[in-house]
Amino acid sequence: MPENQPCPEHETYTELLSRRMLLDAMNDAFGVINRDGIFTYVNQRFANLLDYTIDEMIGQPITNFVDDENLFILQNNIRKRYEGISSQYELEWKGKTGKRVQTIVSGTPLLDEEGKHQGSFAVVTDISWRIVAERKYKLLSEHSLQGLAIIQENRYVYANPAFAFMVGYTVDEILAMSSEDGWSLVHPDDRKYLLRLFNDRRTGKKIPMPYEYRFVRRDGTIRWVQEFSSEIEYEGARALQILLIDVTDAKLAEAKLRASQEMLQKVIDTIPQYVFWKDLDSVYLGCNENFAMVAGVGTPDNIIGKTDLDLAWRDVEAELFRALDQEVIRTNQPQMNVISPQRQDDDKDAWIEINIVPLHAEDGKVMGVLGTYHDITEKRIAEDNLIRSEAKYRSLAEQSVQGITILTSSELLYYNPAFKELVCYSDEEISEMSADDIWELVHPDDRDELRKRMEDKIAGRPIAPRYEYRFIRKNGDIRWVESFTTRVEYGGTSAIQTVIVDITDRRESERALRVAKDRALLYLDLMGHDLTQQLQVILNSAALMKSAVDESNKESFMKVIGDAVRRCARIIEEAKATEQLLAIPKRERRLDEAVELTIKALSKSSESITFETSIDSEDAIIEADDFLELLLSNILMNAIEHNPNDEKKVWVELKEDENGFIVSIADNGKGIPNTVKASLFDTSRRFGGLGLHTAHYIVEKYDGSIEVHDRVEGDHTQGAEFRIWLPKPSNSVTI
Repeated sequence: MPENQPCPEHETYTELLSRRMLLDAMNDAFGVINRDGIFTYVNQRFANLLDYTIDEMIGQPITNFVDDENLFILQNNIRKRYEGISSQYELEWKGKTGKRVQTIVSGTPLLDEEGKHQGSFAVVTDISWRIVAERKYKLLSEHSLQGLAIIQENRYVYANPAFAFMVGYTVDEILAMSSEDGWSLVHPDDRKYLLRLFNDRRTGKKIPMPYEYRFVRRDGTIRWVQEFSSEIEYEGARALQILLIDVTDAKLAEAKLRASQEMLQKVIDTIPQYVFWKDLDSVYLGCNENFAMVAGVGTPDNIIGKTDLDLAWRDVEAELFRALDQEVIRTNQPQMNVISPQRQDDDKDAWIEINIVPLHAEDGKVMGVLGTYHDITEKRIAEDNLIRSEAKYRSLAEQSVQGITILTSSELLYYNPAFKELVCYSDEEISEMSADDIWELVHPDDRDELRKRMEDKIAGRPIAPRYEYRFIRKNGDIRWVESFTTRVEYGGTSAIQTVIVDITDRRESERALRVAKDRALLYLDLMGHDLTQQLQVILNSAALMKSAVDESNKESFMKVIGDAVRRCARIIEEAKATEQLLAIPKRERRLDEAVELTIKALSKSSESITFETSIDSEDAIIEADDFLELLLSNILMNAIEHNPNDEKKVWVELKEDENGFIVSIADNGKGIPNTVKASLFDTSRRFGGLGLHTAHYIVEKYDGSIEVHDRVEGDHTQGAEFRIWLPKPSNSVTI
């Protein structure tokens, strides 16, 4: 029904309700009000639109559902119903939750059977989506760098700032222009062309897209534009949307190019690239000397009128070049960086990289193509060699018995099977590791230094080429490695290539050799010093006893000789006790039981000693051998024998830490000065006796450590404290 026209047919309330099933099934909202403006019917769509139930709306004044701004619009249109006039208008409703709903209301008078006004009914169409879309459209267009305008009934009804800038007028001035004013913006020579396009569009003919023409700005300057256009619906009516790109600079460049063609020919003949240009049928119009030479035509003049099938290349190559030309002509878009083989005049097979761009006539139409290419044969050969080299490198790396990795400070880029075997993780497990997980493979004590070395290497700072550190296997085993690093480019990223050699067995052998050497030197020292000293005591005492007259003196010398002999025997016994130290394998043993048994044995033989024991960890499992008790007894005997006090006291404590156990043995003896502590276990200095050195060798075999401290911190005269740390078995260590 036309807007604001009397209703030719009178719909009665009874007739309306007879269609209730149809009304309830409508996709649009539908409502009925009586002559007092009270809702007497709404369908479910209407209730849902405003977030009410049907019962909440029926019986309520229609004015309750709009704000003051929309109340005037509503009342003005309801008044028309009293006059028997239908109308269509936009109205914003107020929902139950406060939301705003934009709609188009199509209202019609409702009459009783006698033709008297009883109210009205309306179809309410939700256009919120359209409002949102229009807002987004305007927001995007207002900030676009391309000109955008909408033409309706031969007038501009919308223009964005970029369009206004192109034509040199303000947006308001453009919107106020008449149809004639709008056409005056177009260059006189281009108006007929645009009118033809307009007529072609109206009659359904396909028009070229994009098309080019000129604007005349307010200041008289000419701007070339490239236009894309499409028909749209704007505010309920058909309209033409145009998108403009300013191509003035490109046009000027083309004009200068044509004006300087002679100079260009001289230039292109001297450049190392190969240059050619063709018409719309891919027939050559010219080329430079380089191109003429490889094409087999001698000079550039001889190429005119020929096609690619007439030149030196193979037919399949000629067809490819022609197809590229036609694609550029058809789309008016360049084809860039196309790689192709080419058979040249001297039967040389080359690889070329081609760029083809469209050439335009003064009217903006494509008139041909301009092409350039350069010979990339050497580059291709180098790339092929690189690929083969990379394949060879990968093959060598995959078969290498040494671990190889390529990594950055945050990512593992490559690893070979030998590295996988070193850390004992599967490919799937390694591939799922994050950067932090990869660094967890490195022993905690080595991570910071290794990170610093890698960062220095990537940054090009000098570092030592080799470095030793530890990896932690999946089962907790520690493996010592020696690495050699090189800075490389991998996939365009600066990275570090590391060759990793497992030196765990070598370090074990070196340690065993060092221990054997130290023990040999110790035994030599024992023979040359300790035993010699005791033998000297025996010789001196024997000489004195021979000349002694008094029997009591003889007995005294005999006692000295006996004590010296016993000392020699004990030294030899202690040395022989560890003869098989390196040969006996380690096994799991309970450290807490060994501590208790050793203290119990010493308590029986040394009644004057008081032991205070604290064992905080039961089932303290370590990897040791039969020398575990000797280790503990040597430290305990040292605490007893070197204690000059009448009341000797020894404190023994066993506690657990994260990766092992600590045995602390302290005494109330005279202590050990700080100057001696550092060299106590140095065989070359011999501050410690055979027992301490033997204990040190045993601890080394167990992969532990032994340290000496003051029992009372800062006062060595209050006694010494020996701390022995022994690791848990590798399969139970938590890193």
